[in-house]
Amino acid sequence: MPKLIALIQKLPQLSRAEFAAYYEANHAPLVARLLPMISHYARNYLPDEPAVAGKGEKPAFDVLTELWFENDADLAAFWQRIREPDVMAAIREDETHFLVSDATVMYQVDEVTMASRPASSHAD
Repeated sequence: MPKLIALIQKLPQLSRAEFAAYYEANHAPLVARLLPMISHYARNYLPDEPAVAGKGEKPAFDVLTELWFENDADLAAFWQRIREPDVMAAIREDETHFLVSDATVMYQVDEVTMASRPASSHAD
Protein backbone atom coordinates (compact mmCIF):
# COMPACT_ATOMS: atom_id res chain seq x y z
CA MET A 1 0.00 0.00 0.00
CA PRO A 2 1.74 3.24 -1.11
CA LYS A 3 2.17 5.89 1.55
CA LEU A 4 3.32 9.51 1.71
CA ILE A 5 4.29 11.43 4.82
CA ALA A 6 4.45 15.21 5.04
CA LEU A 7 6.32 17.14 7.71
CA ILE A 8 4.46 20.42 8.17
CA GLN A 9 5.33 23.56 10.13
CA LYS A 10 2.65 25.83 11.57
CA LEU A 11 2.66 29.59 11.13
CA PRO A 12 4.64 31.05 14.05
CA GLN A 13 1.80 33.32 15.17
CA LEU A 14 -0.54 30.35 15.75
CA SER A 15 -0.68 28.24 18.86
CA ARG A 16 -0.55 24.47 18.38
CA ALA A 17 -4.26 24.32 19.26
CA GLU A 18 -5.17 26.99 16.69
CA PHE A 19 -3.07 25.25 14.05
CA ALA A 20 -4.69 21.86 14.68
CA ALA A 21 -8.19 23.37 14.82
CA TYR A 22 -7.75 25.06 11.44
CA TYR A 23 -6.21 21.97 9.87
CA GLU A 24 -9.05 19.73 11.05
CA ALA A 25 -11.93 22.11 10.32
CA ASN A 26 -10.72 23.48 6.98
CA HIS A 27 -7.67 21.96 5.34
CA ALA A 28 -8.30 18.25 5.93
CA PRO A 29 -11.83 18.44 4.47
CA LEU A 30 -10.49 20.43 1.49
CA VAL A 31 -7.80 17.83 0.79
CA ALA A 32 -10.30 14.99 1.16
CA ARG A 33 -12.67 16.68 -1.30
CA LEU A 34 -10.01 17.57 -3.88
CA LEU A 35 -8.02 14.33 -3.62
CA PRO A 36 -10.54 11.50 -3.13
CA MET A 37 -8.00 8.85 -4.18
CA ILE A 38 -6.43 9.08 -0.71
CA SER A 39 -7.70 6.01 1.13
CA HIS A 40 -6.55 7.03 4.64
CA TYR A 41 -5.51 10.49 5.84
CA ALA A 42 -4.02 10.89 9.33
CA ARG A 43 -2.51 13.86 11.15
CA ASN A 44 -0.11 13.32 14.05
CA TYR A 45 0.29 16.56 16.02
CA LEU A 46 3.44 16.96 18.07
CA PRO A 47 2.89 18.05 21.67
CA ASP A 48 4.75 21.00 23.18
CA GLU A 49 7.16 18.65 24.92
CA PRO A 50 8.40 15.23 23.76
CA ALA A 51 7.71 12.07 25.74
CA VAL A 52 11.46 11.36 25.59
CA ALA A 53 13.82 14.26 25.02
CA GLY A 54 17.11 13.79 23.27
CA LYS A 55 19.93 16.29 23.08
CA GLY A 56 19.12 17.44 19.56
CA GLU A 57 17.17 20.45 18.37
CA LYS A 58 13.38 20.57 18.45
CA PRO A 59 11.95 19.29 15.17
CA ALA A 60 11.22 21.88 12.50
CA PHE A 61 7.67 20.59 12.04
CA ASP A 62 4.47 20.53 14.08
CA VAL A 63 2.53 17.72 12.45
CA LEU A 64 3.41 14.54 10.62
CA THR A 65 0.70 13.90 8.06
CA GLU A 66 0.20 10.44 6.57
CA LEU A 67 -1.51 9.72 3.25
CA TRP A 68 -2.23 6.12 2.21
CA PHE A 69 -3.32 4.87 -1.19
CA GLU A 70 -4.89 1.52 -2.06
CA ASN A 71 -2.51 0.96 -4.97
CA ASP A 72 0.08 2.53 -7.26
CA ALA A 73 -2.63 3.70 -9.68
CA ASP A 74 -4.26 5.78 -6.92
CA LEU A 75 -0.88 7.28 -6.01
CA ALA A 76 -0.26 8.15 -9.66
CA ALA A 77 -3.73 9.73 -9.84
CA PHE A 78 -2.86 11.79 -6.73
CA TRP A 79 0.32 13.15 -8.35
CA GLN A 80 -1.55 13.95 -11.56
CA ARG A 81 -4.43 15.68 -9.75
CA ILE A 82 -2.25 17.70 -7.38
CA ARG A 83 -0.35 19.12 -10.35
CA GLU A 84 -3.56 20.57 -11.83
CA PRO A 85 -3.28 24.37 -11.45
CA ASP A 86 -6.74 24.88 -9.92
CA VAL A 87 -6.19 22.12 -7.35
CA MET A 88 -2.75 23.36 -6.33
CA ALA A 89 -4.02 26.95 -6.18
CA ALA A 90 -6.86 25.98 -3.82
CA ILE A 91 -4.50 24.03 -1.55
CA ARG A 92 -1.83 26.76 -1.52
CA GLU A 93 -4.38 29.48 -0.79
CA ASP A 94 -5.74 27.54 2.17
CA GLU A 95 -2.22 26.84 3.47
CA THR A 96 -1.62 30.59 3.85
CA HIS A 97 -4.01 30.54 6.81
CA PHE A 98 -2.13 28.07 8.99
CA LEU A 99 1.17 26.62 7.69
CA VAL A 100 4.52 27.56 6.16
CA SER A 101 4.21 26.08 2.65
CA ASP A 102 7.90 26.45 1.79
CA ALA A 103 8.87 24.45 4.88
CA THR A 104 6.70 21.42 4.02
CA VAL A 105 8.63 18.28 3.10
CA MET A 106 6.95 15.17 1.67
CA TYR A 107 8.38 11.66 1.36
CA GLN A 108 7.13 8.46 -0.19
CA VAL A 109 7.87 5.81 2.42
CA ASP A 110 7.70 2.08 2.91
CA GLU A 111 5.79 1.37 6.11
CA VAL A 112 7.10 -1.61 8.04
CA THR A 113 5.01 -2.97 10.91
CA MET A 114 5.05 -5.91 13.28
CA ALA A 115 2.64 -7.33 15.77
CA SER A 116 2.60 -5.36 19.00
CA ARG A 117 3.40 -8.48 20.96
CA PRO A 118 4.13 -12.05 19.98
CA ALA A 119 1.48 -14.70 20.41
CA SER A 120 1.46 -16.25 23.86
CA SER A 121 3.14 -19.62 24.19
CA HIS A 122 1.98 -20.67 27.64
CA ALA A 123 2.50 -24.33 28.42
CA ASP A 124 -0.28 -25.10 30.89
